[in-house]
Amino acid sequence: MGKQQILVVDDREALLAAIQDILEIEGYTILTATDGMKALEVMEETRPDLIVADILMPQMDGYAFYEAVRARQDWASIPFIFLTAKAEREDVSKGMDLGVEEYITKPFEPQELLLAVRARLAPPENHESDV
Repeated sequence: MGKQQILVVDDREALLAAIQDILEIEGYTILTATDGMKALEVMEETRPDLIVADILMPQMDGYAFYEAVRARQDWASIPFIFLTAKAEREDVSKGMDLGVEEYITKPFEPQELLLAVRARLAPPENHESDV
């Protein structure tokens, strides 16, 4: 099995590069995009195993991007994490109500992101493999 691929979507290129570095050090293959429209183009070429996306972006924000991903049956099961500065209780509630698997607020600790990523990419429990 190849490396797991993560699509990271954020309009701030310095932050995008930092997140890419954090995840690549852990052995993940990273795809990047600077807004939701570009992210959808990336996904037409390569289906990621996980998506980490900002909410506040030009062209197509994170909410619209999430809805576009979930509207496609072949993408609907991809785990989705919002990583955003939108930290108000209402913002977090809206994200969770949409159905995102994780909602992480900026500034964030790299370990917090890694724990969320590992949890979403972990294989389902299979106790027979323990034998």
